[in-house]
Amino acid sequence: MKRLSGIILCFHFIQGLLAQTTGIEILRYQLPDEGAYIDVCIEIPANEMKIELIDSVWHSSAEIAVILEQDGETFLVRKTHLTGPETKDSTEAWSSTHIHIERIKLDPGNYITTVLIGGLDSEIRENVLIPVSGTPMISDIMLVEAYTKSITGEENKFSRSGLNLVPLVDTRISPLANRVKFYAELYNIDQVVGQDSLFLIKFGFTGSDGRLSPNHTRYLRLKAGVVTPVFETLPIDGSVPPTDGGILKIEISTKDGHLITSLDYPVSRWSATDAIANEVPLLNFAAQWNDVHKLYRHLEDHLPIATPSQQNTILNTFKNSDDLDMMRGFLEYFWISRNPENPLKAWQNYSHEVMVVDSVYGNCRSNHGADTDQGYVYLKYGRPNTVVQRLNGTDYYPYEIWHYHHTLGLSNRRVLFYAPHVVAECLEILQSDLPGEIRNEDWIEILKSRENRLRVTETQLNRLNPKDTFSREEPEDLYYNPR
Repeated sequence: MKRLSGIILCFHFIQGLLAQTTGIEILRYQLPDEGAYIDVCIEIPANEMKIELIDSVWHSSAEIAVILEQDGETFLVRKTHLTGPETKDSTEAWSSTHIHIERIKLDPGNYITTVLIGGLDSEIRENVLIPVSGTPMISDIMLVEAYTKSITGEENKFSRSGLNLVPLVDTRISPLANRVKFYAELYNIDQVVGQDSLFLIKFGFTGSDGRLSPNHTRYLRLKAGVVTPVFETLPIDGSVPPTDGGILKIEISTKDGHLITSLDYPVSRWSATDAIANEVPLLNFAAQWNDVHKLYRHLEDHLPIATPSQQNTILNTFKNSDDLDMMRGFLEYFWISRNPENPLKAWQNYSHEVMVVDSVYGNCRSNHGADTDQGYVYLKYGRPNTVVQRLNGTDYYPYEIWHYHHTLGLSNRRVLFYAPHVVAECLEILQSDLPGEIRNEDWIEILKSRENRLRVTETQLNRLNPKDTFSREEPEDLYYNPR
């Protein structure tokens, strides 16, 4: 496994594994027909890809080349133009990470594998040995960052044994994690014990003494086949595996205890010095939540600043979940990935802003300000530089205009909220020039009160030149000329 630089992808299940670097890892697998293939797993942060803003939509791309050599000659060249999901969310565009898998079928032999990523100055070269199939063996181990159940007929390169597995693409584990999931495949065990016969698998982490830790080791009895998948979880703590020199060990034995084959996979614990010069305060601030419902409500408060994939995790994966540890790990990772230098302080600052919007805007949503349009905008884009309120007029619905000098890399942006039912209620977004937010070409007409809705105004003429500062419509003048 080799490393470059970058951050981690969020998928469906976040278990607190963390590495602050982009990586390349080559995993070897066998096929039932005695063939073999490698998965070249490549993880690239968006900020190291080519990013362009085209028609208010962010586009990211990177050029990838995988080159295989055998006996001093080029055996294969695989070039890929990787494109990330298009998004109108600038935060998503710059903070996400893209994972790509190149799958290459190979015959037994020794290969020099080179991986090049356009825009990065690093060249990864690794010796890959494909053994002769037919003997009992264990595939390479994949540490799993996230997983979902796969849908029949919709399998892809991330699909294995009924699951979609997102690899960690690293051998380092976060010091905040309390468990690790891994995937491996066992081959030809049936040749030793017989088809569908039971055999014993022992797997666990070694401690600082190099021995398997009893508290971090598990035993299972499985039925043998040509291919036997293993997707399991192991507990970890502050000392196991150790910071350096740890091993994830798998041993396969007959039911009588005779060793068939084994594999040692090196692992370590991620530390702040792996990514940044300053010390990261690794405080387990999520541990304060013991009520799964209160923690889920707190995660919902993060929706305004979450990426689309994180929003999907909160709204779908966690909504009916009772897995408190999984939610805690998600919250810890959320802030470490946003601010690795001081995730605790970043979380505290945001929690304070959540309390502000709860107090100011939450009265109409059971005191949950993040559920309102104004609270959402406040948390996502920050405090506006100017606010214009017109809540008691008769010519227009009650409205409020927020103006931002600078927010999320954008300049001179506005949001107009209004109360369409003219009662004490939450104001709703009617118009904004922020990418991805509501745009309404007829907002000035909609804003007019019912009594004045049919009155002809110069606004209709101003649609051809909406920044006409001489408009007779006060909301239009205030929108483009904030006081």
